Amino acid sequence: MGILVITWNYPPRRGGIEHLVSHIVAGLRKRHGVRVVTAYHHSSEFTEIDVVRTPCPGLIPFALFVLWRGMLSLRGKPETSLVFGGSALVAPLVLILARLFGRRAVAQVHGLDIMYRSPLYQLMCVRWLKRCDRVIANSAYTATLAESRGVSPARISVIPPGVEPERFTAPVDVEATKRFYGLEGRQVILFVGRLARRKGVKEFIHESLPEIVAVVPKACFVIVGANPTESLTHRDDMVTEIAAAASRLGLERHVMLLGSLSDDDVVKLYQTCDLVVLPTLATPDDVEGFGIVLLEAAAAGKPVVATRVGGIPDAVEQGKSGLLVEAGDYDALSRATVDLLGDEKKRQSMGAYAKQRLSEHFTWDEIVPRYEMVLGR
Repeated sequence: MGILVITWNYPPRRGGIEHLVSHIVAGLRKRHGVRVVTAYHHSSEFTEIDVVRTPCPGLIPFALFVLWRGMLSLRGKPETSLVFGGSALVAPLVLILARLFGRRAVAQVHGLDIMYRSPLYQLMCVRWLKRCDRVIANSAYTATLAESRGVSPARISVIPPGVEPERFTAPVDVEATKRFYGLEGRQVILFVGRLARRKGVKEFIHESLPEIVAVVPKACFVIVGANPTESLTHRDDMVTEIAAAASRLGLERHVMLLGSLSDDDVVKLYQTCDLVVLPTLATPDDVEGFGIVLLEAAAAGKPVVATRVGGIPDAVEQGKSGLLVEAGDYDALSRATVDLLGDEKKRQSMGAYAKQRLSEHFTWDEIVPRYEMVLGR
């Protein structure tokens, strides 16, 4: 099977969609011919065989380039039987190319790419999802969003993201990592992700962290991530807002903003932390479609505390791999965090269960064949 992948989101950009699409491509390439057409990126160091990039930034140049290169990739090549879109954003481009050349059209959707409120975006992009041959949603919640936009349930398949567990199990010198970051003797609450407002990091600091620190004085909230400067939808300077919130509450010693780190350094922090938190907000115009950091925590054998929002319940088995609370219930969020920080045996038990659950359901060896099954229909 030959596959043409159209995607705005692709490495070296960093984020959940980038992670997902790049691993789908890598997995499919083991048995299929895959060519990727993606957006401009200023870095010239990142090269990959059969990946072509728009030569200049912007959505209009991207769309024109995709149509041109897509036609070159499909004309006279019947073995390329499928056009696959990395998000709802590219659905119209996928459909145009697929219909022009009599190929199947499949789009992956993630959550925000369906519910983004711009009327123009809904008209130009989302409305075309219902005309795709298949739509792959990253969670049951995202599938309901697709249905609400007119996609037939019979055309929707739910496939979660995957993780490479071996990345998170390499031996790590925890004490050396703590010394490097100045975390000796601290209990580490870890957040990893782009600092979009929906992640709820500032609100967690303001509403929950004071109560946590009052009970666990050695707690430190370590934040790995930066402002989503390459996002089409997020423009807030959350780094400044988060730093200001910590300062205003006198919590500077209990909050550590590390910015973006290398993958190896992030793995070290996963292995070093006591638990991972994802305090996502319930907002009308943004959503956590799945929460891949929750799987990464599981791969490292760490329990999580998260809010029951969007697709997060697909990633966490309540009471077994982590604790889920209702969004906005900061007392419950504080209690859950304090509960785990104070019970090492419970943390170890939940972390071990999370790792086992991951190995059975969320490795790429399990996920890629599910994509092959849907794409080959």
